[in-house]
This record gives sequence, structure tokens and C-alpha cells, in this order.
Amino acid sequence: MALSNDTQAAAAQETADGTLVGRNSTSKVGFYGTTPTVRPQVAASPNAQGIVDALKALGLITQAAS
Repeated sequence: MALSNDTQAAAAQETADGTLVGRNSTSKVGFYGTTPTVRPQVAASPNAQGIVDALKALGLITQAAS
């Protein structure tokens, strides 16, 4: 699958600190084969479960089998 020019430019720009991924809050980023999405917003005072749910939705964490 070809990447859009915006995606290629964002992923290719490297700075002294490292590679830039997602230029701003509206840039879409996907992890581990998930559909790219914009950065989600969380409540001003998120609780632990809200953070876990957001990380699961992004595909960054999974729940271990019991």
C-alpha cells in the first residue's frame, strides 16, 4: 500500500533527536497494523481505566489471557 505524500514526509523527516512521526494533532498514526487515526483526546483528569482503554483502542497494549 502506497503512503500519502504527507505520511511519507512526516515519517522521513529526521532531526537530531530522532524521526518525526505525526506532525500535529490531526496527523494520523497507526501502530501494529491498526488503522491510522488522529490523536485521541482524553478527559482533563483521566482515570487509570480511561488511559488503559485509550491505549487498547490505539493498539498499543492488549490484555493478557487469564
